[in-house]
Amino acid sequence: MITALLAHLTADLKISVDANGGWSFADAVTMAHWLAERGITYIEQPLPVALDGTLKDLSARSPLPIFVDESCFDRADIPRLAGSVQGINIKLMKAGGLSEALAMIHTARACGLQVMFGCYADSALSNTALAHLAPLADHLDLDSHLNLKDDPFQGATLEAGCLRPNHQPGLGLTHHELPQL
Repeated sequence: MITALLAHLTADLKISVDANGGWSFADAVTMAHWLAERGITYIEQPLPVALDGTLKDLSARSPLPIFVDESCFDRADIPRLAGSVQGINIKLMKAGGLSEALAMIHTARACGLQVMFGCYADSALSNTALAHLAPLADHLDLDSHLNLKDDPFQGATLEAGCLRPNHQPGLGLTHHELPQL
């Protein structure tokens, strides 16, 4: 799939891979080298959480930065991951709000880690809120609201491949009623 995708993209695009904890340690090492040869920028959550103890060894063998997602829920998780990975994925719904997300950013930076923002199948409400902190992140993956058929919120928009908050008051969100079933 990666080979087919890369054949249709321009060389200036940055591509990352999220394994969602689906690889064994041996597969993660193999895939890290294979993906690095193809210009992938980083790997997100290559191992299941149960294998967090092997992340330091994986990072030492990987030519690509390793980011964690499911292994990092709040700022308390970050110090144990520092030295084992190169970055964390902050999701607003996982962190519990903007205050904890901001604390996670500061903790990650103090531990020398990069920061990415991600999302689940979140509406424009949470993605727009987190987009306001975008200058504090190294990587963004806040596009799930663009895939929702019935998102009751409108907020940040995609412009030339960039998620941009608007200039409306507050978080810049508007709400519209969904049709009754």
